Amino acid sequence: MNTFTIEDVEDAGRLVAWGLDGRARPAQELEYGRLVERFLDDPAFRELVAAAARGLGLRLLDASAHGLVLGPAEASPFAYRPADFRPSSSAADDRLLDGLVQLAIAATLFPRSRDLVEDPTFARPPVTVDDVEATLRSLSDRLADTHKDAPDPVADEMEGYYEAWRVYRNRVAAMETKDDRKGQRTTRRVIEYGLEKLREFGCFTRSGAEGAEPRYQATWRYQILVRELAATPAFEAFQAALPKG
Repeated sequence: MNTFTIEDVEDAGRLVAWGLDGRARPAQELEYGRLVERFLDDPAFRELVAAAARGLGLRLLDASAHGLVLGPAEASPFAYRPADFRPSSSAADDRLLDGLVQLAIAATLFPRSRDLVEDPTFARPPVTVDDVEATLRSLSDRLADTHKDAPDPVADEMEGYYEAWRVYRNRVAAMETKDDRKGQRTTRRVIEYGLEKLREFGCFTRSGAEGAEPRYQATWRYQILVRELAATPAFEAFQAALPKG
């Protein structure tokens, strides 16, 4: 049986705290780098960190020199909720679209199931708002064609996102306001909002020249999160509905 000191327990807690900071990088943070190195080299410390994570309702998904990736267990207080993406006072339609957009972002990066098993240390190609919009439009056109003679498919067939799809179809892609800003409720604005939120959580970085459309590069952390948490009926149904080729 392993015997741990107070300092060991504190180190385990500090490493979990670093893992929860999606923007932190071991190469840039001395303490984080030291703790990750200890985690990788010390099996007993790995067990302690995993236990600390479980006690907080977290799953230890992966660890490498890139850092720790944690995911929420069921009913975890660390699970992202709709209010984390958009205030609860927002329109219900916008919150529905937020969920659909998150599926679309993941499916744009991982259009095939086999993409999920590729080495996450190899960067996926960056995506733009246009890329995600194209994924959603392609899906919308296919579903509209598939269900043109059956406008109300069986609820579980669409795995819970039929209502969001219907809202999406009724939104315009882009609409300028009187002061030349993007309309806040257009589909492109919702996609941009979703990508920016993921960037805040350390899941994407943004690049691009001023005036050009931003390019969003998925981080290693995001690729691990999708790989480990994407095996849901909704994501699988989304992938399966995308046109092949």
